[in-house]
Amino acid sequence: MLSLTDIKNAWEYIRLKNAAGGIDLINIEQFASDEKAYCLEIYNELKHQKYLPEAYLQIKLKKNKNEYRTIALATLKDKIVQQAIRNKIEPIIDQTFSNISYAYRKGKGARKAINRIRHIVESEKKFWIAKCDIDNFFDTLNHDLLFKKLQHFVKDPYYLELIKMFVKMGYVKQYVNWQDRKTGVPQGAILSPLLSNLYLDELDKFTLKNKISYVRYADDFVIISSTEQKAKEELKKTIDFIQNNLLLKLNEGTYIRHINQGFKYLGLWITKDRLSIDKEKIEKLKNKIQTAFNNPDFPQKYYETLAGINNYYGRILPEYHLFIIDEYIKELWKNKVTKLKKLRSKKAIKKQLKHLKFLTDHFNRNFNYHRDLLIDEILQYYKKQKITDADKAIAKRKKQYEQKSGKNNHIHISGYGLSIGMSKKQIRIKSKGKIIEKFNTLNIKTITISSKAISVSGKFIEFCAKKNIPVDFTNNKGEVYAKLFNPNKINNNLWLEQQKHINSPEFYKVAIEIAGAKIKNQQKLIKYFSKYALKTEKDIQEILPQTLQNLNNYYDKLSQLEHKEPHKFRQRVMAIEGLSSAEYWHWFRLMIDEETDFENRKHQGATDLVNSMLNYAYAILYRHIWTGIIQEGLYPGFSYIHAPHKKKGTLIFDLIETFRQPVADRAIISLINRKSKLQVDKNGLLTPDTKQKLIKAVNSRLTRFDTYQKERTRMLEIINRQTKELKKYILKQTNRFKAYQMSKW
Repeated sequence: MLSLTDIKNAWEYIRLKNAAGGIDLINIEQFASDEKAYCLEIYNELKHQKYLPEAYLQIKLKKNKNEYRTIALATLKDKIVQQAIRNKIEPIIDQTFSNISYAYRKGKGARKAINRIRHIVESEKKFWIAKCDIDNFFDTLNHDLLFKKLQHFVKDPYYLELIKMFVKMGYVKQYVNWQDRKTGVPQGAILSPLLSNLYLDELDKFTLKNKISYVRYADDFVIISSTEQKAKEELKKTIDFIQNNLLLKLNEGTYIRHINQGFKYLGLWITKDRLSIDKEKIEKLKNKIQTAFNNPDFPQKYYETLAGINNYYGRILPEYHLFIIDEYIKELWKNKVTKLKKLRSKKAIKKQLKHLKFLTDHFNRNFNYHRDLLIDEILQYYKKQKITDADKAIAKRKKQYEQKSGKNNHIHISGYGLSIGMSKKQIRIKSKGKIIEKFNTLNIKTITISSKAISVSGKFIEFCAKKNIPVDFTNNKGEVYAKLFNPNKINNNLWLEQQKHINSPEFYKVAIEIAGAKIKNQQKLIKYFSKYALKTEKDIQEILPQTLQNLNNYYDKLSQLEHKEPHKFRQRVMAIEGLSSAEYWHWFRLMIDEETDFENRKHQGATDLVNSMLNYAYAILYRHIWTGIIQEGLYPGFSYIHAPHKKKGTLIFDLIETFRQPVADRAIISLINRKSKLQVDKNGLLTPDTKQKLIKAVNSRLTRFDTYQKERTRMLEIINRQTKELKKYILKQTNRFKAYQMSKW
C-alpha cells in the first residue's frame, strides 16, 4: 500500500513541523543525519509486514486546576508511518463526511463553525441553543465500532491491522510503567483526528436525517432550534443516539438557553450580535503565555505560543479583542525587568526588552510606541523612592507634566481601510466599524493622515477647522499633497504688506539673518556630535578645526554682501549657503560613514537610506512650518532666500532652514548612531518600521525644550513664534527679526 516515495513525503512533512520524538529518543536532527537509511528501513519493514510500533510516551498537560489532558508522544518512525497512511486514506474518507463537521479538516476550522452557527441564527431565525460536548470522548470511543467503520475504507488487511496497532498500542510513563489502551484513540497521534471524525460521522448524518440544525467541532457541538421546547426534544433525540449507537455520554455541563443570553463555544462567548473571548478563556491564555514566558526554551516557546493564539483567535475576532492580552504581556515584561538590578538608562532597559513581541498586528505595527511606554513605566518604577528635597521634587513633577503635555500633540494616522470621526470630544479611529484608537482633543496641535484609503467624517473636518488644527494628507514620502485649514486665516492686507517688504531694505536683513542662523546651527550641531566622536574618529579630528573655520568665513561673507537687486542678491546668498552646506555634508558623511553608505546630499528622487530619511524628516518640518505660516495669515510664496515659485511655498523653504539641524539632522544622526534597524524597500522608500522610528524621533525633537528669547520653550512653539516674529517685523511692530539659533551645543 505504501511506497518508498510515500514514506519520504511523510518524513518531509514531519521534518517541516519539527515534531518531537518519542520513547526511542531519536529526534529530527538524528533522523535527518541518516534519513535515507531510516526511510528505507521503514519501507522494508512495511513491505515484509514486520513493522511493530513503539509504545507511546505519556505526557500530562494541565487542563485546569483539577484536570490534566493525557498526550501520547509517538516516535518519529511511527509518526512517519501514521502520516503516510493518513495521506492515503484521508482524501477517501473525508469526502464522505458531512459539511457540518468542522474540526481537523482542510477548508474548515473554528471560524467557519462559528459563522455557520451565526448564519443559522440569522437566516433561519432559530434562537435557542443546546450546548453539548461528549464526556471524555477521545479516551472512551469504542474500538469495535471504530474498526467496523474503518474497514469500509481500508481494504488491505495488513494496513487495517497496522492502524489497530497504532490505536490500541499502550503507553508508558517515565519509560517503564506500561498501561493498556482498551478504549479511545491516543490524543496527539497523527491518525487520531481523522479516526475521531470517522467515529462521529454517524452522529452528523443522524442530525441531518432528522433535520436538526447542528454544528460540530470535534467532540464539541451545538444544536440550534426555533423554540425552547424544540431544543429539548432535539437534544433528547441526540443524547439517545449518542448513548445507544455510539456508546458514549455527554458531559454534565450540557445546557439550553436563548442566544441573547450568550453561550461559550470554542473558547468564545457568542451572542446574537457579538463575538468575544470568554473571560475564563482570557485567563487561560494569560497563564499559557506566562508559562511559555518562564519556559527554559525562552524566547522560542514564547514566540510559538503567541503565534498559536494569533492563528486561532486572530482569524476569528477583530484584533482589538486581544489588546487586553497585549497589555498583560507588557506587565509580564515589566515584572521581569524590574526584578533585575536597577537599570539606570533607557538604553539599558531597551536591551533587556530585545525579545519583546506582542500578540496582535496592531501592537506590533506600533511596536516602538508601546515599547517606549513600557520603558517609561519601568523607569517610573525605579524612581519611586523617598522624596526629601522640595526643589528636586517640584522639578521632577514639572518634567513629568511637560512630557505629558507633549504627548498626542501630533497625531499621525496610517493604515488601510480606516475611518476617522468625532464623538464625545474624542477623535476616534475605526477599522471595520470597531474603534481601535481614541485621542483626547485637549492637546492636539496637528494631525497627519498617511493613507489614501481612509474616510473622514464631516464632524471631524468641522472640529479641526474651528479649533484651527491643521490636517495634512501625505504620500509615502511624507510630502503633503493636500492640507485642511480654516479659510478665515487668509489675510489679504498682510499679503500686500509682504509684497512691499520684499522690495524694501528689510528684505536683505531677513535673508542674511536666516542664512547666518543656519550656518550657526550647522556649527553647533557639528560641535555637539564631534565632542563624542573626537576620541575615536581620526577623520573627524582632522577636519573639525578647518570645517568650523570655513563656516565662520562663510558667515562673515554674508554680512559683506552688497544690497543689490533682490534676484541677484538671492543668488549670492544661495551660493554662500551652498558652500557652507558642502562643508556641513562632508562632516555629516564622516560622522555616519561606518554605519551607512551615504555619499552626498540628494534631494528629489533619492533612493538611498540616509537621503530618504532626510527628505522624509524635512517633509515633516515643512508641514509644521507651513502650518505656522497659515495660522499667522502669511502668504507662503513671498520669500527672502529662495526664488519665488508659483507652485511652491518658498517662504516655507526659507523658515525651514534654521530648524533642519536641531530637529531633523540631529534625530537622524542619533538613530544611526544608536544602530537602529533602518531600511528602505526595493523601491527606495522607507520601510513602515523605519518610517515609524523616524516620525517618533522627529516628533520627539519637536516637543523638546530650548531657550528662545530667554524662555524655556518647546521647539514646535519656537517654529510658531518665528512666524509671529516675522509677521510683526513685516507690519513694523518690531525693529528686528532674529532667526532661531540653537541656544547651546
